[in-house]
Amino acid sequence: KNKPPRPMITTLLSIELSAVAFNFRVLPVRRHDYAVQMQVEQPDVRFGEGSGWKPQGGGGDAHGGAGFQATDTPDFFDENDEYSKQAANLNVMDGVMGSTGLDKLNEMQRGPRSNDPGVAGALDVNPDVYVYEEELSASKRGIVFELPSSGMTDLDLDFTCDSVKGGSLDIDVRPVAMTFEEFYCGFTADSSPAFSVTPTEGKMERRNGPPTTVTVSCKPQGKGGTFVGYLCFILPEEKAFSTYYKITVDSR
Repeated sequence: KNKPPRPMITTLLSIELSAVAFNFRVLPVRRHDYAVQMQVEQPDVRFGEGSGWKPQGGGGDAHGGAGFQATDTPDFFDENDEYSKQAANLNVMDGVMGSTGLDKLNEMQRGPRSNDPGVAGALDVNPDVYVYEEELSASKRGIVFELPSSGMTDLDLDFTCDSVKGGSLDIDVRPVAMTFEEFYCGFTADSSPAFSVTPTEGKMERRNGPPTTVTVSCKPQGKGGTFVGYLCFILPEEKAFSTYYKITVDSR
C-alpha cells in the first residue's frame, strides 16, 4: 500500500487550528435586574371612636373614683391638741441653719439676754483654790556643786569691789535645750564664803530664747585681798550642757 506522506497531514491540522483560533469571539455578558414587591396592608385607623361614651348613671366621673372614700391619716392634729399648739409657734425659718443651734443663738443675741456667762457669785462662797507650784530644791534633787572631773571651767571672770560695800557681777547663761530646763546654781565647797548667787534655782527658756541672768555678789566684810570662787550652773536633766565659772574678786 502506498501511504500518504506524514508532512501533508501535519500541515492540514495546523491550518484548521489556525482557522478555529481566528474565528473565536468573546460573547457579551447579559445583566438581569430583578425587583421584589411586597404587599403591606394599610392599618385601620379610626378617629373619634367611642368619644360619646359615658359612665353608668351619666355624670362626668371618668375614672370612677366618686364611689370611694379616703382612709389616709390626715397630716394635721386637732387644733386643741398640745402638738398643734406647739406647731403654731414654729417659724418657717426654724432649723434653716442646721442642727448647730445657731438659730437659737441668733435669737438670743437679738432678744434681751443677760451678759452673765453663768459664773456670777461662784467665787462668793470662798472656794478652795489650789495653785500647783513646782518646788525646786538642790538638796532634794541631790545636786552637788563641784567642778567636772577635768577641773576645767567654761569662763573666767574677775572684778574689783570695795572691801566694805562689796560688789556684784551679772552673768548671762544662754539656753541650749529644746524645753524649759530647770537649773540649780551655787558655789563649790572650796570657794570663798564671801560669794553668793541669786537666783539659786529656776527654769531656763528654750533654745533661742532670752538668756537666764544670775547675779554673783561678793561681800568681803571689810577684808581686803583676793577672793576666788567657782560657780556651777547645773542642768540636772542635761548635765552635758552645765556650765562652770571661775570668779576672782580684788577687794580694796
